[in-house]
Amino acid sequence: MIKKVLLLICILLLTNAYAQNNPLIVLDAKKIGFIKDINEQIQAINPDDVSIVTVYKDSLICQKYGSNSGVIIITTKKFILDTFYKNNIENSSLKEKIKSSNDLLKIGVVTDNPESKNQPYDELVKYIDTYSISEKPKKVAQIIYINPEDSIKINPKWVDGAIEIDAVIE
Repeated sequence: MIKKVLLLICILLLTNAYAQNNPLIVLDAKKIGFIKDINEQIQAINPDDVSIVTVYKDSLICQKYGSNSGVIIITTKKFILDTFYKNNIENSSLKEKIKSSNDLLKIGVVTDNPESKNQPYDELVKYIDTYSISEKPKKVAQIIYINPEDSIKINPKWVDGAIEIDAVIE
């Protein structure tokens, strides 16, 4: 509950702080408009659905999107799951075990940071383009599915299995 209130306050503060400059809002890699025109739409976003909010002012992103007064990029958890699934699982043999992007919520993701509270979003977002300039997405070399009987040995909560992602080393 506190997380939801804090995120909503942050979004509202950003919205109000940049309202005079009228930044462009990009939601899940799509331009949805300038803040003065879509303020109600922004306030309708459920903070629990948001994974990342990135604010750019005076950068290449502003030029890329054609905004002279900043860009606010909002990436939802659903976008991360759907994009990762479409790009890496939908047309692979893993589809037999992971039938939809929602199944990614049920399985574990083996990472270097097992304490992450925002998994699987923290890990999967590394492999998709969020259309920001923070980091170039990693390329997936392979995804290894770990059966439930083996995944619970890694983490007892992973009763539906897990995946381990190997990135291409560049």
